[in-house]
Amino acid sequence: MNKRITRLLPDGAPGMDLEPMGYISPETVVDGTLDERGHMFFSNPEGTVNAGVWECTACTERIMDYPYDQCCFVLEGSLTITDADGHSETFIPGDAFMIPRGFSGNWAMTERYRNFFVTVEPPRPARGGNR
Repeated sequence: MNKRITRLLPDGAPGMDLEPMGYISPETVVDGTLDERGHMFFSNPEGTVNAGVWECTACTERIMDYPYDQCCFVLEGSLTITDADGHSETFIPGDAFMIPRGFSGNWAMTERYRNFFVTVEPPRPARGGNR
């Protein structure tokens, strides 16, 4: 296992373009045109903690039962998140926020948006053994 510090760079890995990520399902986009790209800098051996940089064109996604806890630091653009109760928060470069697993609501990017992210997924069930 790699025990080195991992530097997160806002443009991804040196000498490489950001690659399509596939985090947003096209069926959940309710406005705009989806084009998301990014670079994964770190994944723990279990694959339950991941960190990278992500960007997307202006669009709005409807999120239902978000699958993991996520911390984001906004690098570029703006984002308005509205929860199922109608409460909205807008985030701009320099802002950081947490989105909890199970969240439902809208994620609206009004312009090209880029962030650093860290996701924490729930533990995966053990294979085999008693159930």
